[in-house]
Amino acid sequence: MLKRFAAIAFAACSLVFAGEHWGVDAGAVSMKYLSMQVSARNAGLSGAGVADATSASEISRNPLAMGAVQESEAGVNHVIFPEYTADDFTTAYLALPFSLFDFPLTFAAGFEFLGYDGIEGRDEEGFKTSDYGAYAWTLQAGLGNRNKVFNWAATARFSQQTIDDETALAFLGDIGGAYHVNEYFAFAATLTNFGYMGDYDGESETAPMALQAGVTGVVPVARLFGFQSRWDLHVSADAYRRADMEDPEWRFGGELDYNETLALRIGYAARPDTEDGVSAGIGVIFGMVSFDYAYSPKKAFDGGYHYLTLGMRF
Repeated sequence: MLKRFAAIAFAACSLVFAGEHWGVDAGAVSMKYLSMQVSARNAGLSGAGVADATSASEISRNPLAMGAVQESEAGVNHVIFPEYTADDFTTAYLALPFSLFDFPLTFAAGFEFLGYDGIEGRDEEGFKTSDYGAYAWTLQAGLGNRNKVFNWAATARFSQQTIDDETALAFLGDIGGAYHVNEYFAFAATLTNFGYMGDYDGESETAPMALQAGVTGVVPVARLFGFQSRWDLHVSADAYRRADMEDPEWRFGGELDYNETLALRIGYAARPDTEDGVSAGIGVIFGMVSFDYAYSPKKAFDGGYHYLTLGMRF
């Protein structure tokens, strides 16, 4: 039954990828920060691994991360942009596992804030006016199950974006499903940021709705050679498409994990509409505390993005 459901779901996803309604003009999509990677683990994989969400820090971009939560956890993601681009981007998350009528579930909540002061204002003729600021914040809450075979998750989100004295509001949602064939292979799909977005400055705007589908394979490297230590290699391949993309973006990521205490990551994203991207990162766990770091160079900004995640289980 689950296999049939998964097959139907992925067939539907293929139709969505081909749908003409995704051809939204690039300038018509707003609140794009909601599609930016924020967790250091996800950024280190260049956004790949929708079927391999193992950290609560990923819940703001992948609702299926709720399925991996075994202990209550709270933490912060922080993105440091190159100089002269934007202020830092901070998100906070909370994940609380519980059981309802013997069904293992997870409740998750998150908050995001992105602000940028001192933007140089120009009038229609190009003359300098007063400086202004741009701010955006988001609140979200979600629920997902923790089944070992089939996972589902859903998130509701309220977002507000203000540029100068103009404000736009959005009521959005995420949904996702994953099927774990066994402990070594899984596939999943998510639809994020779908819903209602109000007009901005009198112009119709579209939310950054996106579909991502992918597969993940886990190779028990050490056990293949007869060693007792646990080195697992996670390899993921995903297709990603946002409403303003003419063609899908292809994402690939690899994570070498040692006993769930040390992880080395690398990723590559082939982007038809913009420059391709590479990334790398590392994650360590000290008892109840976890720390992750990732870096992605950005040639266009003469620098790169630094991603930091600090989480604590309790």
